[in-house]
Amino acid sequence: MKKKAHSTVTQRIYEVGPQPKTWPRFSDFPQQIRADRVHIISSTLRDNWQLLTVAILGSLLMFVGSALVPWALGIFLDSGIESGLTSALLPGALLMCGVIFVRAVGSLSGPFVLLVWLRGTYSWRRRLVSHVSGRQLTKKEPLSAGEIVSATTSDADKIGNFISGITQTIAATVAFAVIAVIMIRTNVALGLVVTLGLPVVVGLMSFLIRPLQQRLYVNREERGKLTTLAADAVVGLRVIRGVGGEDVYNERYRAQSHHVMETGIQASFIQAVLGGLTTAVPALFSAIVISLGIYQVYQEQLTYGQLVAFYGYTAYLSVPVSAATQFFQVLADAKVGARRISRILSVGSTTNDAQLLTSPPVIDWRQATLTDSMTGISIYPGRLTVVVCGRPEAGAEFARRLARTDDSYDIRADDGSHVVALAQLPLPDVRNAIVLSDAVAQLFQGRLRSNLQGARADNLLPRPIAVQMADTGDGSGIATREHSFHPLAADDAQLYEALKVAEAGDIVNGLDGGLDGYVAERGRSLSGGQRQRLALARAVLTQAPILIAIEPTSAVDSHTEMRIAQALTQYRADKTTLVVSSSPIMLHHADTVIMLNDDGSQRLRGTHQELSKDPSYVALVHRREANSERGEQK
Repeated sequence: MKKKAHSTVTQRIYEVGPQPKTWPRFSDFPQQIRADRVHIISSTLRDNWQLLTVAILGSLLMFVGSALVPWALGIFLDSGIESGLTSALLPGALLMCGVIFVRAVGSLSGPFVLLVWLRGTYSWRRRLVSHVSGRQLTKKEPLSAGEIVSATTSDADKIGNFISGITQTIAATVAFAVIAVIMIRTNVALGLVVTLGLPVVVGLMSFLIRPLQQRLYVNREERGKLTTLAADAVVGLRVIRGVGGEDVYNERYRAQSHHVMETGIQASFIQAVLGGLTTAVPALFSAIVISLGIYQVYQEQLTYGQLVAFYGYTAYLSVPVSAATQFFQVLADAKVGARRISRILSVGSTTNDAQLLTSPPVIDWRQATLTDSMTGISIYPGRLTVVVCGRPEAGAEFARRLARTDDSYDIRADDGSHVVALAQLPLPDVRNAIVLSDAVAQLFQGRLRSNLQGARADNLLPRPIAVQMADTGDGSGIATREHSFHPLAADDAQLYEALKVAEAGDIVNGLDGGLDGYVAERGRSLSGGQRQRLALARAVLTQAPILIAIEPTSAVDSHTEMRIAQALTQYRADKTTLVVSSSPIMLHHADTVIMLNDDGSQRLRGTHQELSKDPSYVALVHRREANSERGEQK
């Protein structure tokens, strides 16, 4: 890739060479997943046995060929010393060339070893991303974002290092066996020194693996916490600066970074010992073998060529020793990585089709009544119902249960003809019928139009790698993409109508490009109120039979909230709408108001006027009204 120099970053032009029309399908991985450390490692070997076999055979040729070079060289030297520069050198020369040729052929195994590593690494990256994306995980074992990122990157690499390291370890072991046989057949004493002594030393070195594995696990845990801190800072940078929390955050990050350093030093001590032994052990055996070999030559029990060959053997012993020690380390890393990966995979999704009926009924969602079996509260069809609670979390939890965010709760749908639990219906059908707009407005990088369309957004067209690289290097921070039209996408008139309901038309006017204007990641280019109104517009645009919104107007002023409440009531007059809010404006427009106790049970039910006779309800509403007025005065 050639880069032309220009005056500014945004003016850089990247010229990329021709790309192949097709790429090898080495990223086609099986999707069966079992959250077990042993299964993770064994399934990786089983899924890649064909590539592993080819890589091992090629590595065998390369390692054994390298091991036979001293043997062929010794024969060549002896023939030259005994016969001089005569035709007697020819067999030894041909033997030497043959060994080198075998070594060269074995080096072709490199691409296969690389493919083995890629499959061992990216298969688990894909599986982890697939497991955690697009679903809500159970909270029995909470997972931080940093832990997931660390497992997807670092720990997946360790699995790849392990499976690719197997090829070298097997090849190095066979090469050592070949050397041992040749040495014993040439000289029993020298051969036994190496073949018996070296395995004993390597076996003793293996006792360092368990403490190394334990220290590596502790270090990985601390690194995951550090990654979580960094990820939290990126997400909440504006908030941290707004409250002046930079010093507190820096101190926490510094302390956690110190923990990572300490645990890393503890693990690196054992790694350093293993590394030192990897160099020292072959050197020690070389010194012993050469000393004994010189004495054998003096006793005329060994030829000069055999002495040179023995020196080559001992020099080559650093390869199997290094392969063995490295394999011990990658095995320890792989066990730690597999344990962390299995922990993430063991955390199941809160929703699935495990309880799906064989022949689920077709529900008329416009006439469906939703009932929460835990509290006995029902939400009736065709009404605007507002839920209010002194503890806002209780109201939000009730709303999320009705939206089927957790199948452990029994939520019933009754349309007059069928009564069925939501968990027994196909999840996509429930998602299409019941739309949840949560308290935190989730926006994504890309066009405003795509953010509003949601699941019906235009599809991104694939781009050549050359175009992707040029776009990434543009420096503008905006990825220009081509889209294909979604057949179910709303037209501009429908988009503007939804924006009008959410009082978000001014946002479109403020963006370059209007509906095709660019929204930064997480909607950071917009204010909190703007993000909230866009999220409400997106939910309204779905025209779902049942819409559940949690605090949809908490970040807007009272005048805007009044217009939103009026428009929402009119727009969804014949549909079921549930809003969790303590706003007097929303409560005034409600057909039904449900007041919850702090434990989530129903306390009062009726119209806003009827509940206004209850002192506890009045106190709760007035408290919210007073807080809103103070917020607007600020």
